[in-house]
Amino acid sequence: MTRGFALVAALVVALMSATGAVAQESHNDLRTSPVKKITKLSLELVGQFQNSPPGVTPATHSHYGYISYIQGVSSFAHAPQDETTALFTFFADAATVRVISNGPLRVITRVGKLTIYLDNSTNGSFANPNTFRDGTPVLVAGFRQEVVSNTVTNSFTTFHQDTITSTTPFHTNRGMVQLGEVGETFKTYLSGQGNMPGPPSGFFGGYAVSG
Repeated sequence: MTRGFALVAALVVALMSATGAVAQESHNDLRTSPVKKITKLSLELVGQFQNSPPGVTPATHSHYGYISYIQGVSSFAHAPQDETTALFTFFADAATVRVISNGPLRVITRVGKLTIYLDNSTNGSFANPNTFRDGTPVLVAGFRQEVVSNTVTNSFTTFHQDTITSTTPFHTNRGMVQLGEVGETFKTYLSGQGNMPGPPSGFFGGYAVSG
């Protein structure tokens, strides 16, 4: 009788230990859910910008807005698809380092920092540029920008070479996602129309791709 009771007790202890191990393993699996890295970035951007007034030294620049498309991630919470429903916003600050005149063109070089935010509050408003940088940063990149501005039509195009300096995984309805990796580069192309003296100083749209 004593031996039988001991065997039953040992079996119960073994079963409880095994169950505990399974529970612990499941908890660890949830805590370390895999992260999907989107290394081939493809973004579409809509925004506005503000330049410092003429004569201010050093000249400064900021551009801001929302991301209307990210390959692999939903960009809007719901319709209509505009700044008021955008889940991802951006804000960039830059300093002007050179201006070259070429006939009616002005070739402007700037360097700065771009931050992309996840903003579940979807409170973007071009009337208040700070609403485009009140979310959670998910990607930070340094950039060098060249602007070619037509002083006759007040139109412009820009090219940015961006290098990722920080990227943080975030939750989506498809699991954890990360935009790029530190050290990777992407190129941004924008075109738009000036609105001096503003505000804003102008309007633009464009896209960004890895490379």
